[in-house]
Amino acid sequence: MPLPALPRPALRLPRSDWLKQPVVFLVLLAGLLLWLSLFVVEPTEMAGVRRFGEVTTREPFGPGIHLKLPLVDQVDHLQVSLDILRVQDMTMYTVDNQWVKISVGMTYRIPPTAVFRLLYQVGKSGSFGIRENVEPIIADRAMRVFARRNTIKISEEREVIANEIRQLVSVRLAELFGLEVVDLQIAKIEYSPTFAASVEAAVKAKNDAVAAENTVNRIRFEAEQVRVRAQGEADAAAIQAEGQKRSAVIRAQGEAEAVRIVGEAQAASLQARGAAVAAHPGIVQLVAADRWNGVLPLTVLGEHGAVPFINLGPALPTAKPVEPENRK
Repeated sequence: MPLPALPRPALRLPRSDWLKQPVVFLVLLAGLLLWLSLFVVEPTEMAGVRRFGEVTTREPFGPGIHLKLPLVDQVDHLQVSLDILRVQDMTMYTVDNQWVKISVGMTYRIPPTAVFRLLYQVGKSGSFGIRENVEPIIADRAMRVFARRNTIKISEEREVIANEIRQLVSVRLAELFGLEVVDLQIAKIEYSPTFAASVEAAVKAKNDAVAAENTVNRIRFEAEQVRVRAQGEADAAAIQAEGQKRSAVIRAQGEAEAVRIVGEAQAASLQARGAAVAAHPGIVQLVAADRWNGVLPLTVLGEHGAVPFINLGPALPTAKPVEPENRK
């Protein structure tokens, strides 16, 4: 047996009678219009206001809260703070027909005097595309600079090249858009494979030449060491020989001086003996008798053998004895 259907309570929505009160409606409408009349400019931005296609302000709005006509005025924002535009992999050709790829970073800012020019005189009104307007100028000025450079000197003159590009780009961007270029850096330089291979071969040849030169210098240094050592040994031998020579000369001079002194002493001795003999003739017999041991030779050679000479004559005069005094 089917169950009887239960009656559903009727859904009653609350009556919004308060919407029908004109005061509340006017307050809500005024709040909405006030909300739509306010716009905020961020600290990194400046803004301009257009009304039916016409700029309504003489100067751009700075950071803060500002008023506009709701549903009528249109606010255009533009970032003016310091920013960097990066341009990647631009192909450049050098004076020696070699290509290189570079990546550039440009630091820039938009001064207040250029805000309206960029918003309403460049590109689409109210919108300035920094990349599509600035990138072709950077590429053109970079190609002009690289076209005057030799590939082999790019790395050496990298800073000079970056400064030249920055100067050319700064002048042109200031003329066209009023932009202020703070700095420009070459972030990357990529050389062609042909140039890289030639550079590698040149570096290898230079390294081989340096190695060969080092070998020659080493051999020359070793030969110089041998020469200096031989020269030193020869000098030492010469000095030693000179010392030995001087020593021999000094020794010979000493021996000669000793012989001279001994000769002079012997001559003086003989002279003294001769003088003594001349003064006392009998001193020879006295010395002979003093040195004879009293023994005659045992062997006589020949028929007439020599007999030692012995002076048997009168001896040296003797002193007369002293006679005692006569005693009384």
